[in-house]
Amino acid sequence: MSNRNFFRPALSSDAIAPLGSLSDPSRERHRLPSSAGLLLLSGLLIFSPLLEGGTTHLAVMIIRLTVLLMLGLYVARGIRNGALTVPSLRIGPAVLAYLGLAAFSTAISPYTHQSLQWLVVLLGYAALLYLLVCFIEGWDHIARLLAVLVGMGLFETGWALVQAGWFAAARPTGTFFNPNFLAGYLAAVWAIVLGSLCYARLGWKRGRRAHGAHLSDLIRVMVPIAVLALLLFAMVWTGSRGGILALVAGTMLVLSVRFGVKGLSLMTLLLLVGLLVPNPLRDRLWAEHAANPVGYARWQMWQSAVREMMDHPSGIGLGLYQYIVPRYMFPVEGQIARYGSVAQTPHNEYLQMGVELGVASVLIFGWGLVLMVREARAALRQRLRRWQRGVVLGVSGAMAAILVHAAVDSNLHEPALAIVLTLCAGLVLSARRLTGRVAERSHIVSLPSHRSRLLWAGLGVLVVGMLAVHVVRLGLAWTVHESGSRAAGRQDFPKAIADYQTAIALDPGKALYHSSLAAAYFQVFERTRDGAAAQASLDELRAAIALNPLDGRLFGLLGHVYTSLASSLTLPGHQSGAQGTERMVWLRGAMSASERAVALEPFAALYRFELGRLYLALGDRERAEAAVRYVLEIEPNFLPGREWLARLYLQTERLDAAGREYREILERQRRFADWNKNDFEEHFMKADVTALAAELKRVRPRT
Repeated sequence: MSNRNFFRPALSSDAIAPLGSLSDPSRERHRLPSSAGLLLLSGLLIFSPLLEGGTTHLAVMIIRLTVLLMLGLYVARGIRNGALTVPSLRIGPAVLAYLGLAAFSTAISPYTHQSLQWLVVLLGYAALLYLLVCFIEGWDHIARLLAVLVGMGLFETGWALVQAGWFAAARPTGTFFNPNFLAGYLAAVWAIVLGSLCYARLGWKRGRRAHGAHLSDLIRVMVPIAVLALLLFAMVWTGSRGGILALVAGTMLVLSVRFGVKGLSLMTLLLLVGLLVPNPLRDRLWAEHAANPVGYARWQMWQSAVREMMDHPSGIGLGLYQYIVPRYMFPVEGQIARYGSVAQTPHNEYLQMGVELGVASVLIFGWGLVLMVREARAALRQRLRRWQRGVVLGVSGAMAAILVHAAVDSNLHEPALAIVLTLCAGLVLSARRLTGRVAERSHIVSLPSHRSRLLWAGLGVLVVGMLAVHVVRLGLAWTVHESGSRAAGRQDFPKAIADYQTAIALDPGKALYHSSLAAAYFQVFERTRDGAAAQASLDELRAAIALNPLDGRLFGLLGHVYTSLASSLTLPGHQSGAQGTERMVWLRGAMSASERAVALEPFAALYRFELGRLYLALGDRERAEAAVRYVLEIEPNFLPGREWLARLYLQTERLDAAGREYREILERQRRFADWNKNDFEEHFMKADVTALAAELKRVRPRT
């Protein structure tokens, strides 16, 4: 679109009517679909944050079905009007290039199902962006959508304050599952309100002395200020450093664009006051810093992600970061388990896309950002009303807040935040078109004949219906899987097995469902020693590994099943000699699976410890000792390993070494005695020191 293609009416900028508000018979024909689309968009903005920020499977299913319903309305409107219109967006080439790269990554992914699910997510956001531009036909539509968004921001603020005041939450989350994401959401709303406030009309400066005019101007200013104060209070209470960074980024963009150097100077002054002068904001953030120093492990996460990008410059596969990160883990000193936490994301969206899709994805994303910046600048250069200019500036600031936050957290994995970013992008892309001064370039598919309309109607119903069935199928599969997990928790394994089998029938490509079924079969084997259940467990684990060969946990589970089979000498139909042969087969299978688990997760103490025990069971004492000693090098507080090593030293009459391990166990148990440990850390600290002391006392007199 060229900036020269506009008309100049002889009216003031405040008197220009947006094109979408002009009376046009062609617009009357699709007013109903547009109103329905706007209603669905509003519903999406309201619903998306409610279920943990849209991250639950139920929320994801409803969000996807809503987008599909919007797509159906768009097709219906096009058929009714005799033409399907696809707007030509300035960032369209970048969007298509990114989606093409994601599709290629999915095609060659070692875990196709996972990559395909994330490709569907990206396609959904791209479709939502285009549908936004299609359904927004006037500035009044933009005003309504932003009113809904600000209303949701106030709702989240109110609920967060209730959580903090009534329920004494140290860090309120609102309806999100993470306080950092709540803070990022509120920072985006803050930027939108601030942008509108910066262009609020102050009528009394122009001599409007009438009491009514003065009162209305005062309300127009004081209401946004009150909203900003509430948003700031809630953001401070979350204690989110990333959220405050997003707040600063959005505010700086709005103030610098609106007031230039004066705005930057004001922002700099406010930052200095916030950092140097005692105030609730600084105190709150410092308290969070003192209580959560591990949060600064992000720097190590980013370094690991950079190493991953260097090792895999073309990417590892869309959505597969969590399966490769165990090979790049780093120790967190001062913790019971130095490698006990595996981050599912690098807490940096740009590094994650670089790891998964390669360096090219970051360049394409940057290209898209440059195009968006140009579009926003071009929109602000148009002759707009004051409130319209405030809207464009505010949503630009909201985008800046979300994108800066994305550099220090995984906020775009939160559907509610991704939808807000998509909304802001759609509003900016619509702004110039709605002024009526820029010729809109669109791709039009004409449907002149009745037959072509029927054909497109049938095709649209078929495609949208098939996509809806796919979405519902995946949602039902997860719902049934959760039912099976609850049954397994009650030890109702027949019910769990039946539910897991149903989930697999609905969604056979998900490795998790197969591994859950394998676990249920294994529990049946543990209780009944039923060989058929053991074989079914092995079959399901092999199926899961075939689907996802990157997950070391699956190999660890396979090794555990093999080890359990080896320890059982009651397999039906075997004589004692056959049992011995079978036992060696199981042990070797367990060793092979454990070695693969260690290769995929080299810093997992439990896998290495199990491998050492298997080496000993197979008669290789030297490799067994080396394996367990390496466990203690990476995890010095892994006391089961120290106890096992002490007993091995006793068997080989290395009493001084055994005594050293015994004293280490006592000292480390004393050091962490007062810690509030989770189950994983409790396992790290578990050692039978009484029995070990008795064994040492019994052996020493003979020396």
